[in-house]
Amino acid sequence: MALWGTLYGLGAGAGHREWLTLEADRILKQASVIALPTDSNRPGRAETIIASYLTPGKRVLRLHFPMTRDQGVLNQAWDKAADDVYPVLAEGVDVVFVTEGDPSLYSTFSYLAERIQVRWPAVPIRFLPGVSSVLAASARWGHVLTQSQESLAIVSASHNLARVIQALDVCDTVIIVKVAAVFTEVYELLQSRHLLSRTVYLSHIGWDNEEIVSDLGTLISRKLPYMSLLIVKTTRLEQGGRS
Repeated sequence: MALWGTLYGLGAGAGHREWLTLEADRILKQASVIALPTDSNRPGRAETIIASYLTPGKRVLRLHFPMTRDQGVLNQAWDKAADDVYPVLAEGVDVVFVTEGDPSLYSTFSYLAERIQVRWPAVPIRFLPGVSSVLAASARWGHVLTQSQESLAIVSASHNLARVIQALDVCDTVIIVKVAAVFTEVYELLQSRHLLSRTVYLSHIGWDNEEIVSDLGTLISRKLPYMSLLIVKTTRLEQGGRS
């Protein structure tokens, strides 16, 4: 029976170097093969966070994950990433795939793990949690997300406004991610529900160019970055870090 290496999905956190967990620090130091997602010839955000761990002797696999909605292109990229990782795992060597944030929340790792699991089901797969942008955003904003019996939803806005509406209808706090491409539509929705004053915008959380904006009207004419989100408190929001 073949002795497979383990495929790790390691969350590097939302951007700040000190948001790496102790477990992530230990695994990155031990790893001989580190896989990193990229969509260009430049280092990706995950690679930037853990750059200090890419010491001589480490083997680095840069896996191409294109920013596109073309499902055919995406399927080819995911298959290619699995093909690149497979020979290492088949040698019994662990591969640590590093992703920004947490590997279980809108992560590129999920697509690689799915391909590996389907094609080579005997390969062990482990998720190593990281500080997600959602939790980092709450900390940067300085307000709690939920208290007592309040409810929380995390919704992707891209081509999914119906789900955003549903979440606003039933949840006390709604995190809207992937909002940049449909910001105008989301803005108008929040305006119609008188929720603009209960909403905050955050982008590049944990990075030097981090931005927190409470006046959403100032964002209407801007091209917003992909790494941005909204926190909406559908219930009353008090000052002083309490909701």
